[in-house]
Amino acid sequence: MTDEPPVPVSRGHRWLLIIPFLWQVGMVPLVNDIQWRPLSLPFPMVWQMMGIILTSIVIAIVFRIDERIDPEIDEAPGTVKGAVH
Repeated sequence: MTDEPPVPVSRGHRWLLIIPFLWQVGMVPLVNDIQWRPLSLPFPMVWQMMGIILTSIVIAIVFRIDERIDPEIDEAPGTVKGAVH
């Protein structure tokens, strides 16, 4: 058994999760006054629906990067895949 400290893992990719916040909250003043009505829906409603899709994509990307960095860690903190309790 070695006494080497664990190598720190960069979690900088999690800053991608700010994109949905900026989409949903930061852009509201810009899209609120748009009169274009795609599919006869108010544009802010369409903007919110596109935001839901964007959020799902960003979360999936962050999840995949997390899996690639450390595939042994399960979703729940402190648990390991395949461990028997």
